[in-house]
Amino acid sequence: MIFSQAEQANRSSEPDESFRSLIQSLSEPQSGPHADNLITNEDSFTRIVGVLEQRARPDGVYLGVGPDQNFSYLARCAPSHAFVLDYRRRNLILHLLHKALFMLSESRVAYLTRLTARQPADLPDDPTATQLVEAFTAAPFDDRLLERTRVEVFGLIRAFGILNKSDWDDLSRIQSRLAGPGMNARFLAMPIYPTFGKLIQTTDRKGRPAHLLAQESSYRVVRDAQRNDRVVPLVADLAGSGALPRLADWLDRRGLKVSVVYVSDVEFFLLRAGKLDAYVANLDRLPKHEGSLIIRTSTREIDHPDRVLRDSATTILRSLPAFLDAAKSGHITHPDDLFTADA
Repeated sequence: MIFSQAEQANRSSEPDESFRSLIQSLSEPQSGPHADNLITNEDSFTRIVGVLEQRARPDGVYLGVGPDQNFSYLARCAPSHAFVLDYRRRNLILHLLHKALFMLSESRVAYLTRLTARQPADLPDDPTATQLVEAFTAAPFDDRLLERTRVEVFGLIRAFGILNKSDWDDLSRIQSRLAGPGMNARFLAMPIYPTFGKLIQTTDRKGRPAHLLAQESSYRVVRDAQRNDRVVPLVADLAGSGALPRLADWLDRRGLKVSVVYVSDVEFFLLRAGKLDAYVANLDRLPKHEGSLIIRTSTREIDHPDRVLRDSATTILRSLPAFLDAAKSGHITHPDDLFTADA
């Protein structure tokens, strides 16, 4: 087996060698500064979930960037493997925290109880997104619950054998910065961005529940993937010469093909830094399904047919092969080119 089949919520004291070795062998050194982007600032990211569910191959490989918005995509495209990439090691630590919380928590309520260090009162058996948010917003922060959860989380993550001595303080800070504000947590803690509670209640373009935590079935898909070590965080620069080429070789040797790539607004920064060609070459090297998809977001307010009224961001779903053809032909030179029909 490529990954261990972890079927118990509590791991033994032995580290998961295959999970650890995959992270260590594919990751590259951190190439950017720390940032507290622990929650997405994309209020539009769930809009494409319904279409993604229809178009994504359920047996493909998912590649994504950033924090927990990836889980809502994973729940709908049901990949065989998922890799979450970021050039900052802090994102890897954040995803190990989420992995531990998924493993420990049988339900959405249990997950949010540990994540926010709050114990809500009187929730129905299968709460809606709004019922969840209202209950956890009303519940008081419990520092003793945070400390008990920290002990649980640290015990699980220690068994992975991935974090070094300096990472543990970072993990503790991340956990506190998510738990403290709870439903009011925001990207960079800035009030201009949507709260965690608002994000949980966002829908797809047809008004249907779309966030991971809006439905128990979505939560179970991701929990199962986490328990079976099929969500792998990597330290990786999308335009780098290390992690992405190594991942491409790893996938190719196993006959695995990418079906979905989520890049947020990273391409904007790659264009600005003159790294688009290297990024495109890395994506082109990946083994891909013919109908593979790319998800990208503009966090600027742009005039675009896919933008939903009152959203500050715009998220689109496009053909990955079409984008690569356009980029290799020299048609992507400006951020606006990323949001044309053909890209």
